[in-house]
Amino acid sequence: MVKKLLCGAVAIVFFVVFSSINILPAFSQTQIPEWIRIGVFYADTYKKSSPVDSVKIEAKGSLFLAISDDKNFITVADTQKNSLTVSKDVYKKNGQEGPNYHVAVGRYISYKTAENSLKSFSSFKDAFVGFVNGGYSILIGCFDNINEASKLAAKLSGATIFSSDTMVLVKDENGKILFGFDGQATRFLMIIPQKQNGIERIKIGDRWFRGRAEFKRIKGSDMTVINVTKLEEYLYGVIRMEIDPLWPIEAVKAFAVIARTYAVRNLGKHQSIGFDLCPTDHCQVYGGAVDGTYGEKWAIAAVDATRGEIITYKGNPIDAVYFSSTGGIPTEDSENVWRYPVEYLRSVDNSKEAKNSKSSWLFQFTKDEIKNMLKKRNIDIGDVLDVQAVEYTKAGRVLKLKVVGTQGEYECQKEATRLLFGLYSQAYTITTDADVSVVESSGKVKKVRISGQKILFEDGSVKRAVETKQAQDFIEAQNILPQTAESVYLSTYDEVYLSENVGSFENEAQTYSQQYINVVNPDGSLDKVPLVPTTYTFNGKGWGHGVGMSQWGAKGLAESGYNYKQIIKHYYTGVEIEKR
Repeated sequence: MVKKLLCGAVAIVFFVVFSSINILPAFSQTQIPEWIRIGVFYADTYKKSSPVDSVKIEAKGSLFLAISDDKNFITVADTQKNSLTVSKDVYKKNGQEGPNYHVAVGRYISYKTAENSLKSFSSFKDAFVGFVNGGYSILIGCFDNINEASKLAAKLSGATIFSSDTMVLVKDENGKILFGFDGQATRFLMIIPQKQNGIERIKIGDRWFRGRAEFKRIKGSDMTVINVTKLEEYLYGVIRMEIDPLWPIEAVKAFAVIARTYAVRNLGKHQSIGFDLCPTDHCQVYGGAVDGTYGEKWAIAAVDATRGEIITYKGNPIDAVYFSSTGGIPTEDSENVWRYPVEYLRSVDNSKEAKNSKSSWLFQFTKDEIKNMLKKRNIDIGDVLDVQAVEYTKAGRVLKLKVVGTQGEYECQKEATRLLFGLYSQAYTITTDADVSVVESSGKVKKVRISGQKILFEDGSVKRAVETKQAQDFIEAQNILPQTAESVYLSTYDEVYLSENVGSFENEAQTYSQQYINVVNPDGSLDKVPLVPTTYTFNGKGWGHGVGMSQWGAKGLAESGYNYKQIIKHYYTGVEIEKR
């Protein structure tokens, strides 16, 4: 009789599970969604996160079990626990991992009916309710081999063996299994905290978040853990990580609108691994719940004051990119950093930017360090002879960079000119220990590398350093230096360069990179200068790609009296601010 009742219930399981549901709005760029999914533990190309096989979940009140399909969810049970552990369903023994086998009994219309029937299996201390094969069953035991599970199944009427590599288990603080869940990669376990003062707060691992936790175990992997939170509450946790919430409120409000626009525009950026945005600078840095943290009130106030506002261009949300600072130089046209020109991402004045730690900076590398950095990127051009900023943008950023080596050259453009050596920005100049001040025949003073220049020696001859196959040498360029020779450079300190350790300049055994000359200073002292630079100094300004809004620039504008809408329209050309 019992068996007949259970079978009759099967046909209405799906109706019951997903008919009385709360709807999570479909995410769209035409409206602002209420909810957003942020990855917490996940497979990350940049190695800033990874999936987990187990994670502790806590709350101030009770934790509820729910089932989600990414659009809808339904609460199925109150665990009456404020601390749970969710782990993937595997059997671990002697450091090895394998599948768990369970004995499945019955088919139930809901979690509640399954839980009531669990009393009939009280003799099995390891029996629990499971959502498997699209419905509820009683699962008994965790066996590391199918033979042992089969022995038990043979003793129970209608029992089957169940095992799945997409199954997760929910356990209490004592390790007792409360619930097993296998959604077959179409439905997912969600844990919802009881509201405290009208707000959901949940601790995932060692960090608190507003909202819920969702768990996705894809076949054969560990678990992806996601914070499902309200978009406006997500923004609270972005502001305090991306800027100082105690900055002038108009700057913070401007950033709130920009961060909201960025989120709406980029919904589903990580859809392939189950969520919308990550919490790192690949998307926007997100620190979770702001309750009781630095600047909490101001972060919340800025978001609430601009609630629902996004930036649009011709009716569509813009790609509201932003960065830290420019060091006071103009922002950059998008096509000088990335591939395409964007009408609203134009270079604008940023001279009012507030001073900050990256207003100016310096990186120094030896030629061997540069050689090694290139090799790590599978670029091999031999020993480094020179690093040259070949072309600059109108705003003052390097557009084209060339590295010259003994076995070839490497050239890169746009944003790659800063990423190649891990620099803070594209706005930099390069100096070396082979640079000297020279005077052209016109009287103009400039800095040049000794390498490749015509050099006046004390005997009156002029020679130039050139490349001869794999070696470097001097060749005689002119016997006597004419006083009117336009292409010859002279020292600003003295009109003579003295040679040192270069012999007759015809010794091919002595490479170019081993040669030095002495420059005579006005006081008679000598500066030893290498013909090939041994160190490269990158003197730069700002931090970030330089496109869109400068965060420190927004602070400077706010301090100058701009309101948040004026700040936004300063950095994004021709945009509107709409409330949706």
